Amino acid sequence: MIIDTHCHAGTNWFEPIENLIYQMSSNSIDKSVLVQHKGSNNNYLYECLKKYPGKFSMVASVNWSAPLESQLQEFKSKGVSGVRIYLDYDDIFKNKGDNFFEFCSKNNLIISLASDLKTFSSKDFKNLIKRNKNTIFIIEHLAGVGNFEIKNKNFNKKDLFNEVLQLSEYKNLFMKIPGLGELNERPESLNDFPFKNDNSGYIQKALDAFSSERLMWGSDYPPVSNREGYRNSLKGVYDLSFLREEDKENIFKIVPEKLFF
Repeated sequence: MIIDTHCHAGTNWFEPIENLIYQMSSNSIDKSVLVQHKGSNNNYLYECLKKYPGKFSMVASVNWSAPLESQLQEFKSKGVSGVRIYLDYDDIFKNKGDNFFEFCSKNNLIISLASDLKTFSSKDFKNLIKRNKNTIFIIEHLAGVGNFEIKNKNFNKKDLFNEVLQLSEYKNLFMKIPGLGELNERPESLNDFPFKNDNSGYIQKALDAFSSERLMWGSDYPPVSNREGYRNSLKGVYDLSFLREEDKENIFKIVPEKLFF
């Protein structure tokens, strides 16, 4: 069994669920986690969850500026597994955030976090994880290390990523591994595929820090279609030489099944 923990679907943005099902079938993916993208409500994914029971799990998007309690009650009634939060609001790191995370913990809702490397490596984020030890948090997109660019010379991408990895001491924190196309440059000639460079070392560092028991793979479909494509997103990570068979079992099956299904 292989589970993809990061997919998007929609009718007003991205692609309908049938396109994802085709990719899953073509690549022997058994189940997927539907993650609500920014700018849309959750209604379409609710429909998908109901239409294909057992095939999908769902991470709903929360509107942080709207009343939270009614949204959380809706998530519970719709059978979602988690809530996606963009760390764009200061009060997420204060009492409002802690109260929200406590409710999610009591109702078995996972928190999937979207942000950038600078935020994930900050003291505010570390304290948030430390204070809310009963809540399960997932850092998406390998903490954004692949597309992180910062102009301030006082910051170094590798140093910031190492700061994030130190958070692995908190056992309630998990991390998603993206396809290698999110970490590497497209080659000038596709005959030289897979990539112009090799940044898979970031995945190895995450493995060393978190162990495969707190890692999972997510294709980021359909944006991945503009990078290396769905099949290569799976194959590139699955075939990494430093992954043992038990690591693959954890990353592609056991961890996502335990968290989302």
